[in-house]
Amino acid sequence: MLFQQQTPSQDLAQVRPEIYMNSDNPKIQTLLTLGDPGSKRNWPNYVEQYGFTLDDVPTLLMLYADEEINSMASDRPEVWTQVHVWRTLGQLGSEASIGTIIHSFDTLHDDDYAQSELPNVIAMIGPIAIPALVEYWQQPGKNEFSYCLVVDALCEIAKCCPAQRIPVIEIYLNYMKRPYTSERVLNGLLIGRLMDLKAVEAIGEIRSLFVLGCVDISCAGDLEEVEIELGFRSQRSTPKPTFAEMHGFENPFESFNVEANDEESDFFEIVENCLLRYGCDDSILDISGLDGFFAALACAPVTIMPSIWMPAIWGGEHLAPEWESEQEFTEFSKSIMLHYNGVMSDFQDQVYEPLFLGGDDSSSELLIVDEWCEGFVKGLNLWGEMKPQDMKQLEACLYPIRHFCTDDGFEALASMSDSEIYQLQSSIQPKVRALHKYFYKPSERADTTFIRATPKVGRNDPCPCDSGKKYKKCCGLN
Repeated sequence: MLFQQQTPSQDLAQVRPEIYMNSDNPKIQTLLTLGDPGSKRNWPNYVEQYGFTLDDVPTLLMLYADEEINSMASDRPEVWTQVHVWRTLGQLGSEASIGTIIHSFDTLHDDDYAQSELPNVIAMIGPIAIPALVEYWQQPGKNEFSYCLVVDALCEIAKCCPAQRIPVIEIYLNYMKRPYTSERVLNGLLIGRLMDLKAVEAIGEIRSLFVLGCVDISCAGDLEEVEIELGFRSQRSTPKPTFAEMHGFENPFESFNVEANDEESDFFEIVENCLLRYGCDDSILDISGLDGFFAALACAPVTIMPSIWMPAIWGGEHLAPEWESEQEFTEFSKSIMLHYNGVMSDFQDQVYEPLFLGGDDSSSELLIVDEWCEGFVKGLNLWGEMKPQDMKQLEACLYPIRHFCTDDGFEALASMSDSEIYQLQSSIQPKVRALHKYFYKPSERADTTFIRATPKVGRNDPCPCDSGKKYKKCCGLN
């Protein structure tokens, strides 16, 4: 998430003039003035647009490590120079920069841009960086998230260079023989990366990590989720962990520093204000839609991580808000996570009731269920692969829901009586409860043929879920 900030004009002559501004290299001066890089996905082509070559690498590395510039106030454009430099070094494929970049993991482990981009920068340079990454990982006493950068970088190399998949998996397996048992997030991330690489050969070591109790399940799910993802089981035999359980909270309110008896309406008001203010046609726009969205997540055959569903609330990461303040972002995150955990708990206790809206006509029993149904379908879009017989159960659940969120459904409603419409509305609750119960019915299925209900969504998006960890340090880790 990006926060809006004003960047006043600066007297650039005051910024390290003896090294940079009086330099005869205008390309370096340009990097100092670019400011906030914005999107972590769409980089400019620094080589073609600004003319950088390998001859510029020594100066770029000096600029990369300049503590005075890197520690400037956040409202100065120069403070973003390091980000532009590492992007440039990656696009140049600068092998000479490998040591400097990896060494910077010591100080950049808690930097959101570094967590997102440095693994890709290393991958752009190529497999030649692998020995240095392994050497760094073998050094004890580093910050846990410095090691996470190594794990991510190795995975990105394997993705960019398929010939490196097996060597990278071997590196992961060697670590898992003697893991850092205190680094639970690192181990959870590592399992997630093995899942990304479809490393079925690692299932024994993965199970051993879970036996040791040294895995943060908020990163890639619990053992059952991993086994489902890698094809070792077709469904869960135990209930999905709640958000509180995933993050180790005995009290679901503990993670947010709020009291359990806070007025629910206050949270609903915060959520609805933010949805209406920042939402668009592709977003969920009210609390009823959000409730339906969470109901679909609760009914899903596998746990859908907040790193996936958070951006989906807005219609995708590219539509995520530019929050006016961190406080507003934090309050919204707290509020939706409280409601999420409440929906999950209600389904676990078999007491869930959809949050429909009251109808305009007080004399009619009809409710407004359209928003809830639309939210449910948005959540359904995150389910991924399903078996054919599971699709039959899903279709039975969707029959009443589709009447209130599709063109064909609205056309059918136009010819129905109020009594018939009321019957459809009344059937939604038992249908979704039955769907939830169906996917937790412990039975073996012989059919292993899969069809895709919706496009599969990756786990590689940032997850600002306000669990107390910096953006990518909790659910899903990029």
